Amino acid sequence: MNKLGSDLADAWLNKKLVDLNKFNNNKIPKTREEAYKALNIFYKKLNKKTVGWKIGAVAKEVQKEEGFDGPVPGKIFEETILEPDCEIKFDDIPASNLECEYAFKFNKDYKIDENLNDELHNLSLFTAIDITSSRYVQSSKEKFSKLTQMYLGISDHGNGGKIIIGNEIKNWKNVEINNVKITLKINDQLTEPFFTGSKRINPKVSLKAFIDEFKEKNMIFNKGDYLLCGSLTQPYSIRMNDKIVVNYENLGNIKIKVS
Repeated sequence: MNKLGSDLADAWLNKKLVDLNKFNNNKIPKTREEAYKALNIFYKKLNKKTVGWKIGAVAKEVQKEEGFDGPVPGKIFEETILEPDCEIKFDDIPASNLECEYAFKFNKDYKIDENLNDELHNLSLFTAIDITSSRYVQSSKEKFSKLTQMYLGISDHGNGGKIIIGNEIKNWKNVEINNVKITLKINDQLTEPFFTGSKRINPKVSLKAFIDEFKEKNMIFNKGDYLLCGSLTQPYSIRMNDKIVVNYENLGNIKIKVS
């Protein structure tokens, strides 16, 4: 997986795309283990400061629909965190989607193991946006099965792009966060694409899924790290010159201009 991880790191640094048509089949990840090998090479090559993780495709219903065998995690680079009223260059987010999420913030160091499930009362919760992205030539990726595309996504920084941290949700444990309505006003057109039912994952479930994925890896969350908890909305495919206002009912707005 050295070639894939190295080429993805080079694509990140130089704003290029990786053409998978140029890869032999044995260079494409076919398991989660191989995807993580490529991902770790990607991180080692870039050597960027990280401030936590994100995890996507947590809902079993979503995994079943997409043909995935588990969630899609990736680290958060400090340099990719933006303010909740920001402008983003379209060229910096190739093949991007906007996902409305919640994010835990860790107020001290925590080992990632089963005991972390009992520390929810010590964690802060924020509104957040995950702007996913892809360093692949999309037509070269789409020829693979959905499962292989998921492995390729893990290898590619968990489809990472930009992160926006919004408002802290005060006393979040007393808020019915799964019932919070989320609206997107896109170029003055209002939509309400928030998930309901089994697709609407409580962030506590996302934390447990993350722990289950990494509890044997001797990892930690550092004080100040975040965990983005997966999309609460149908992802929106971002376009050039979009003006987007995301409203979390009674929890504030996040504004994004794409140029």
